[in-house]
Amino acid sequence: MGLKTEVTIRRGPNLGKPTSDNAFSVYELHDCPALCWRSCPRARGSSVSTNKPSRPSATSFLQTSTHFSFCSNPESVYLHSVTRFRHTLAWVALMMTAGCIGEIGGGPPEGPCVTDTGAPVPMRRLTALQVERAVSDVFGVQKTLQVSDERLFTFRSNVSSSVDLASAHGYLNFAEAAVAATNLSNCAAADATCSSWLFDDVGLRLFRRPLDTTERARYDALFAAGSAEAGPTEGARWVLEAMLQSPSFLYLDEVVDAQGYLDNWSMASRLAVTLWGTTPDAELLAKAQAGGLSTPEQIKEEAARMLDDPRSLGGLTDFVDQWLRLERLNDPDARPDLEALGKDTIGAMRKEPVQLVQMLIQKGANIDDLLTTSETPNLPELAPIYSTDLLSQTPENFTLDPNKRAGVLSLPGVMAALSHAESTSPTLRGFAVLSNFLCTPPPPPPAGVSVTLPDIGPGKSTRERLTAHFSDPVCAACHKPMDGMGFAFEGIDWIGRSRETEFDKPIDDTSSFPLDGKEVTVDGPAGLAAAMADSESVAKCLARQWVSYGAGIPDKKESACLVQQLAAEMQGPNGLRKMVLTFVSSDWYRRGPGELP
Repeated sequence: MGLKTEVTIRRGPNLGKPTSDNAFSVYELHDCPALCWRSCPRARGSSVSTNKPSRPSATSFLQTSTHFSFCSNPESVYLHSVTRFRHTLAWVALMMTAGCIGEIGGGPPEGPCVTDTGAPVPMRRLTALQVERAVSDVFGVQKTLQVSDERLFTFRSNVSSSVDLASAHGYLNFAEAAVAATNLSNCAAADATCSSWLFDDVGLRLFRRPLDTTERARYDALFAAGSAEAGPTEGARWVLEAMLQSPSFLYLDEVVDAQGYLDNWSMASRLAVTLWGTTPDAELLAKAQAGGLSTPEQIKEEAARMLDDPRSLGGLTDFVDQWLRLERLNDPDARPDLEALGKDTIGAMRKEPVQLVQMLIQKGANIDDLLTTSETPNLPELAPIYSTDLLSQTPENFTLDPNKRAGVLSLPGVMAALSHAESTSPTLRGFAVLSNFLCTPPPPPPAGVSVTLPDIGPGKSTRERLTAHFSDPVCAACHKPMDGMGFAFEGIDWIGRSRETEFDKPIDDTSSFPLDGKEVTVDGPAGLAAAMADSESVAKCLARQWVSYGAGIPDKKESACLVQQLAAEMQGPNGLRKMVLTFVSSDWYRRGPGELP
């Protein structure tokens, strides 16, 4: 007989100074049978109660009430109920968190230099891609998770969104599909081999730490229930599906020591998510087990190993792909015309910027190289797009015409992502430079102002139409510097191909714009790249982007000293690598969330 359960979630007094302590959500669960249990992250002063609200302790941020046993832990509440109908395991996870909302931009961070506090990172839920990679690494199977991520700033970071019923079903479907495709032969018998594989191997890697005694007993009971129904393989399936929906897997459940630093298991988790976009490997977990991630020097050494591992492409993809907004390449609404290029070519266009950054880090390059290099990874699918710009090639690299191509911004994928269907967009391209490389995004257009380009007759170039647009003083304030930067790329069309003419008129890619308080005039991508390479503002902006990505929160003025240090280091030899290693060994990264002064 089904049990109707009502769960009320209320923010407690310590939850990051919420705007309203009375905010609440009510969820109703139906058809939950007698077999109900809870699955929680490690308790950190949390309270567990039945049929009455929990009394929050110093570290318990949520007050909850439920009609049966529940878990209360910092910044999240979960009720996991399991319904078995026709041999199907059904899990529902309900969660409410609170976080920060903001945007990189508005000038460099200013304020006091705080060197001994941690970034105020709420409990984060892994992104869908991070979950997929973790399951691929642990189980060797590839499945797609149909759960949306939130994007409150430049990068996806699930710090404030709740898991609704649609997302809960997405996690359920993903868990069932992943486990169905997994080889469960280690559990052909209910013996020590099966138990060790489930808990000491898979459980350790999914939870990124050892299971405690209580968790192990709970999963042992679940294994026994499944085994009683259809044998030990079925018991293993129940356990693995439960683990894949546990908050201990889906969330970075970070623990700090008495000095406020992340413990070794939490540091291993954070490093793996930042640098690889997945779960720790056996070597990283062994370092955590041995206490080998306790000092900046130890962390730098391990992070250096991780950067040299091919899996670093995962973390760099999460950073570069979002930083440059490359998802537009696969957006049929924004770029329906790209479909004709084929899946392989579009995939290569999206991979190239990430692989370029990885290549430059491995070569000991700095930010100047990122902006000005004429070398790029050899991706054969892109050779027809480069055409005569491709001067020579090795099995590893293309060498491009330095007069036509300069650095990451002039890559075909970046240029195509910053274009409209069958037309270039100096506005999108200039906006990207201002937002992603200078951290000074222009404000949105005033209400009531038309953003449609004027009709100035047939056969007019994009530059001519835009020049007419910002001749209007209302539009000129933003469009003149923004489009001015974008004009430097007019020699590259909407597919990323070089061009010499538009409507039989020679391309004019001269570009004028303010930079670091001066009016700058350049010719083409190479001129723009050289000007940006000389700009301190560009180095600081890239440092801010990396700090924001790595911490999983929007820009904070308290990280100003760290940003300055990273900006200075990335301009020197081995600068891009130093940016990564200095950041992950900093107190901002190593310490748990704390009160900012």
